[in-house]
Amino acid sequence: MTVFDMDSHLREAYVMDEAFALEGEFAKFRPVRLNKETGFKAKFKHDLAPFAKRVNESFNHDQVYDPDANWQGGEIARRQQGGIDMNFRIRDNEREGIDVQFMFPTLIMIPCMNEGPLGAALCRAYNNWTHGLAKSSEGKLRPVAVLPWAYPEGMVAELERCVNELGFKAAHVMPYISTDKVKRTIDNEVYYPFYEAAQRLNVPLMLHPNSQGDLINLYDNFYAMHVLGRPFNCTAGLIALTIGGIFEKFPKLRVAFFECSAEWVLYWMHRMDDDYRKMQHGMAPKITKMPSEYVKKNCYVTCEADERDLKYAIDGFSEDRILLASDYPHFDSEYPGTVKELHERTDISEKQKEKIVCHNAMEFLAL
Repeated sequence: MTVFDMDSHLREAYVMDEAFALEGEFAKFRPVRLNKETGFKAKFKHDLAPFAKRVNESFNHDQVYDPDANWQGGEIARRQQGGIDMNFRIRDNEREGIDVQFMFPTLIMIPCMNEGPLGAALCRAYNNWTHGLAKSSEGKLRPVAVLPWAYPEGMVAELERCVNELGFKAAHVMPYISTDKVKRTIDNEVYYPFYEAAQRLNVPLMLHPNSQGDLINLYDNFYAMHVLGRPFNCTAGLIALTIGGIFEKFPKLRVAFFECSAEWVLYWMHRMDDDYRKMQHGMAPKITKMPSEYVKKNCYVTCEADERDLKYAIDGFSEDRILLASDYPHFDSEYPGTVKELHERTDISEKQKEKIVCHNAMEFLAL
């Protein structure tokens, strides 16, 4: 049985000049290395961060990854090497019992939230870089295509390139777009060509949020931003795709939601359905069914191996739509116990465990 880890991350911040190796007219935006250090200590100069300096300072949690800080014994800092060294990563995956692993950026906002053709160039550079990292892994490592959500005119071409030329098996979805010039939810009509292309190419979509955004950015510390960011941002995307009519218009889409736990979706199905019962007559113009029907047909969620209410999510949502996610190498990952903890649970069946680690991923990926 093949074990799929649907959520891990790269450490492009450690090699920004390689990950965002911009060329031609955009070469002037390529990050410039400021020292000869490697890993966490590598420093770069660039103007690609989409949020204000204050937001980035509030979100700072460098002590976790600084080897000199020795946070919790330094083990978290040690495994960050897996964010850029694929042989190191594969060895860690073998310890964990993972056969196939999907990889997201950590700095998701840089390629996805820069406006205009620069955003498209950043996505192209990043996708080229991560394709290069994974190509010799014999399918053990799978990049997720990132797309310029602040420049929808460039999304379809990059999606087609990633699928048809680079062989990517999944693409990333932003929960909403908020830049200095662009404020937009993902049910906006400018994204219809992208959804049509994803449906035509049969590409599964992965809505992985960052812990930043308009509301979250009002807070002044990483703890608050991290707690709020995942569920608030995923919810914004879920509402757009369901109530916003995307699943109604593009019924073959498959979208997975990450890092909110499996039980997260239960509340929002109930909340949306409750309102729909009162608003379906003239106040819900973009959908024709109960929102939970779309969720159960079009959506998947990742679980935490140790989440207390996983059984309730299986019962109330679906044992066929829950995926395994390690979040390696981030500090809140269960590594090296993700697979082990799930297998040791006694409140769900062996068949359900097999679905979570393998069969559901195969269905989602259309393998």
